[in-house]
This record gives sequence, C-alpha cells and structure tokens, in this order.
Amino acid sequence: MRIRLGLILIAIVLFTTLSCASKSAADQMWMGDAAMKQGNWDQAVTAYQKALEINPSVPDVNQRLATAYNNRGKARIENKDYKSALDDLNKAVNLNPRLGEAYNNRAWAYNGTGDYAAAIADLNKALELKYDPANVRRSLAIVYNNQGRALVINQLYDEAIQSLNQAVSLNPNLPDAYSNRGWALDKMRDWDQAIVDLNRAIRLDPKLAFAYNNRGWAYYEKNQYDSSLPDLNKAIELDPKMTEAYMNRGILYILTNMKEQAIADFKKVLELTTDPEVVRNARKNISIATDGSGYILER
Repeated sequence: MRIRLGLILIAIVLFTTLSCASKSAADQMWMGDAAMKQGNWDQAVTAYQKALEINPSVPDVNQRLATAYNNRGKARIENKDYKSALDDLNKAVNLNPRLGEAYNNRAWAYNGTGDYAAAIADLNKALELKYDPANVRRSLAIVYNNQGRALVINQLYDEAIQSLNQAVSLNPNLPDAYSNRGWALDKMRDWDQAIVDLNRAIRLDPKLAFAYNNRGWAYYEKNQYDSSLPDLNKAIELDPKMTEAYMNRGILYILTNMKEQAIADFKKVLELTTDPEVVRNARKNISIATDGSGYILER
C-alpha cells in the first residue's frame, strides 16, 4: 500500500513539474511572438531560446527562433555590423535550412565583407528554395557587379569581365555593370568595346560620373580629344571630388597645349588626395606643364 501511495505521489510531482515546464515554455513562446511583432529581435531571441531550454519539443520553436535570428541579422546588416549579422544568420540557417530569406540576407552580409563568392553561393541557394526569385536575381546581378569591380581593382581583368558578363546577363538594365565592364575593357586597351559599354551605362544613368570619366579616357587613348574633353568636364561636374577625372583632364590639357588649365587640375588633385603615388604623379605633371621636361605620368 505504501509503495503504491509513493508511486502515486511521484507521478503527481512529475505531472505537475512537466505541466509547469510546458506552461513556462508556452509563456516564453508567447513573449517571443509579442517581441517579434514589436520588432524587438533581441527579446524575441531570448524568449525563444528559453522556450527551447525548457521544452525542446515545443512546436515550431526552431522555426521561430530561426526567424528571430534572421530578422536580427537583417537589422545588423542595415547597421553595417556584418560580423554580428553573419553570426545570427548562420544560426538561422542551421535552425531552419529551408529559410530562403536567411540565405538571401546572409548573402548581403557576405557582400558587405567583400566575400562575393560566398554571397553568390547563398543567393543561388535562395533561388533553389524559390525565395523571391525576381529580387534574388537582381541581387545576384549586383553582387556579380561588385565582384567584377573588385577584380578590376586587383588587375584581374579577364576574371572581372566574366563576373560582369554574369551581372548584365542577370540584369540588362544595371548601369554600374556596363560602366565597370567598360572600365575593365579600358584597362585591357580595348577602347572601342569600352566605349560601347560606357555608352550603354550613360544611357541607363546619365548621372554616372565614373562612366563619363572612363569614356573620356577611352576617347583620349583614341586621340579623339574633342570627344574626350566634354566627357571629363561632365565627370567633374557630376562629381567635383573625382581625383582621377582632374588628373585625366590635366593630361589632356598638356597635350592640347593648355598648360595653365593643366596645372590648375593637377593642383586640384593635390587638394583632393594624399595617396603617395597620385601625389607624386600630379607634382611631376605640374613640372612637365611648367617647363615641358620629362614624360607625362598618366592616371
């Protein structure tokens, strides 16, 4: 009899404990849902984590916690805190590998760190999960464009062209992609094709100063000075702090025997930058414009 009574008491204690735990988990889930509605991602994450600790089998806790991490990660991207965003978004995809939005957001965090290959992989995963395909394709075009620009800066022109081809294939109306491909072609001394791309960039965005500057230089290389000068003037009009445009125009002024204007442009370069190589070239070009000695140091 005593044994049976003891077993009954143990059962009652266990039932009460489990009921309280279940209730507490439900309360934490409710608090997490309320925090999500208010956009308080920190509180939501904390509440869902507590629910998971209390009762790992509570319905939908992993999915909701993943969503909370995703939303907090997105907010951190907006604040340019890419490292913390990646921490959150890694947790989101681990908790819910089918959450396409988390892959999309993590791609933007990778893009912010310059890891374009990882960003592209995540966007392709988002496409595989059929998350907002039209927007994801536009995002892919932007990331390929950013990758292409970085490759041009690193003088990897063939690889840059490949990335920029992908960008324009995904979004034929992305002016920066044409501008950057024109820049790459400019660096590869393919002036005619560079001008074709830069014309397209300018048609899509008539205020793209970078494209005017690079088209102006392509015309310069083709000895078409009458076409070069208006483009360089336009680049400076649109972006009065574009050092490269002043340098390019100054070089053009030397070659067209407008030495005072050339000196003024090179002095403007010295006002705008402290980059040692650019400063050295500008000073050398001032000497050339002043006394005609030496070779022009371009760009």
